[in-house]
Amino acid sequence: MGWAHESEASAVISSGNADNQTYSLSQKTDYLWPSDAIKTHARYLLGKTSGVETARNWAVGGRYERALSAALSAYLGYQIDSNIFANLDYRHTGDVGGKYQWLQGGEHALFSELGYRITSENQLNPTTKLTSHFLRAYTEWAAQWTKELSSKTYVEYLPNLTRSSDWQLNSEVSLAVKLSDIFSLKTGYLFLYRNLPAGSGKKQLDSLFTTALVAKF
Repeated sequence: MGWAHESEASAVISSGNADNQTYSLSQKTDYLWPSDAIKTHARYLLGKTSGVETARNWAVGGRYERALSAALSAYLGYQIDSNIFANLDYRHTGDVGGKYQWLQGGEHALFSELGYRITSENQLNPTTKLTSHFLRAYTEWAAQWTKELSSKTYVEYLPNLTRSSDWQLNSEVSLAVKLSDIFSLKTGYLFLYRNLPAGSGKKQLDSLFTTALVAKF
């Protein structure tokens, strides 16, 4: 019960023959009650090559969870995000569904979510407003291998009920090494696959490999 915070920051800067800068920040802040939780998150990524912007995306969102039993809970969430290099000016996302905790406590935690998602996105070129309805299936596994080493993996599948060809698959695998009671070093690989990209000439797969300093308090 109470507040929980997790901040993450990474920077890659090179100069000389290659002039590149990439910065990423993320923040998670939760407030927990015995049977309820409010969870918020925000992230920002900026990349430049020789002074020219080559990547910029951000997201801000929140979620309410209500425990229905020791293992089952319901959730309601909202997020707004943007990725102009993927042809998305901005996108609104609403989620509702249920969460089941298969394992909790000890060295392993495993849960699954099943729900409904609606998105409304503004694409840039050509200017288009698109509304889509999805089913959402999500599973996350976290493991504490030693006192210092932990891992987390998730897989999210989104079949599109509006346009069946526009299905999505997202996943992330990460390892974290604890440096102190507050700080840890995290390495992760994230991939976001969209079978029907938001715009002609855009790629189906976006991936991101990061090494970041994480603070939990």
